[in-house]
Amino acid sequence: MKGKLLRGMLVVLALSLLVSACAPSPTPTPQVIEKEKEVTKIVEKVVTATPPPAAKPIKIGLPVILTGADTYVFGEMVRDAAIMAVEEINAAGGVLGRPLELVIMDDAGDPAQAVAVAHKLCEDPEIVAVIGHTFSGTTIPTLPIYNECRLAQLELGSNPRITIMGYDHVFRITCANDLITGYAGADYVVEKLGIKSVAVIHNKTMWGEAVATVFAKRCEELGVKVTSFQGVDKDAVDFTPTLTKVNAENPEAVYFAGYSESALVRNQMTDLGMKQYYIAAEATSSEYVDAVKEKGIGTLAPTAAPPLDFRPETRKFTAAFRERWGRDPEEWSPVYYDIVYALAAAIKHAGKVEREAIIKALHEIEVPSIVHPGGLAWDATGEPKHPVAFVWELKPNLQMEVVYVWQGTPPYQAMSYEEYKALVESLLGK
Repeated sequence: MKGKLLRGMLVVLALSLLVSACAPSPTPTPQVIEKEKEVTKIVEKVVTATPPPAAKPIKIGLPVILTGADTYVFGEMVRDAAIMAVEEINAAGGVLGRPLELVIMDDAGDPAQAVAVAHKLCEDPEIVAVIGHTFSGTTIPTLPIYNECRLAQLELGSNPRITIMGYDHVFRITCANDLITGYAGADYVVEKLGIKSVAVIHNKTMWGEAVATVFAKRCEELGVKVTSFQGVDKDAVDFTPTLTKVNAENPEAVYFAGYSESALVRNQMTDLGMKQYYIAAEATSSEYVDAVKEKGIGTLAPTAAPPLDFRPETRKFTAAFRERWGRDPEEWSPVYYDIVYALAAAIKHAGKVEREAIIKALHEIEVPSIVHPGGLAWDATGEPKHPVAFVWELKPNLQMEVVYVWQGTPPYQAMSYEEYKALVESLLGK
């Protein structure tokens, strides 16, 4: 019985295994497989065009006085005016599509250093013109150097000799030369003040002696006695021996042609109790006023330097200079500002940046000026065609005011070149 039972169980077990083996496998749980997307990144590449190379600057030499006694008026203040003009011109697009650039050098007001500076400027082929030098004594020895390398030379020196030496590259940028300022000063003190005698002193520089000579000879032409004519060392600080001698001559006026020494002469005259009119060529700067103060009241200064309120154009310049530099300009500042614009006009007129072409253009142009009422142009010798001269007076409020304006036909315009040369040589010597 047990055997049957055991066999039955084995049969059931075998059948169950058979059924299990034949049954289908269970259906797997479905899984969502997300296919990886291929993303193509589109990168926008911005290509900036390579800018063209900067236009090559047009270089202009600017020799000024940056060391010594005359650095402020004849160095910093004329330099800053020229810089301002260059900035304005460049902001407006430059000249012939190129910016202007000043090459500023110090000649110290010394003839030997001026010659060295002139050689350096000539040797730079990129320099196309020179604005300088500021003194006649530094201009005259540089004339043959600039002529040799054919650099246009726009100079401030006022000695008439500069334009009778036969050079065609030189152009005077002052409103008038010594011949005119000497005449203007003498005409004023004789016609307006009625003086009958004057002692004349100069600082032994080329400019000082020239303008003093013209003044003295013009006074003599007008019937004024010149009690003495003498020179003093420009580096001196004690002028009392000379002034004591002059005082003994008892002139009605004392004329002095010098630079920064003018203030020392005036102060020492006052200390000596001298009551004569004091006529000081070019003594219109703030430096002079600061040095003399009340002692200088009544000083008369014949000069080619234009007053800063002379014309609407000079008033506008003065305001712009003050805004740019934070101080007022000096009397020669508008002249340098003016001449940068005139030189830019000449380069544009020439149509090319070449030394010889610029010299030729300067002889041909006539351009507006903030200083010269008749505009700025030069005759064949390089003298301005429309000169103007002024006589200033230091008033009790310690302000310099113009009391006389000379405008007219200069003597050289009514003469041939040879006649004018003979006149200058007769006045100043060869």
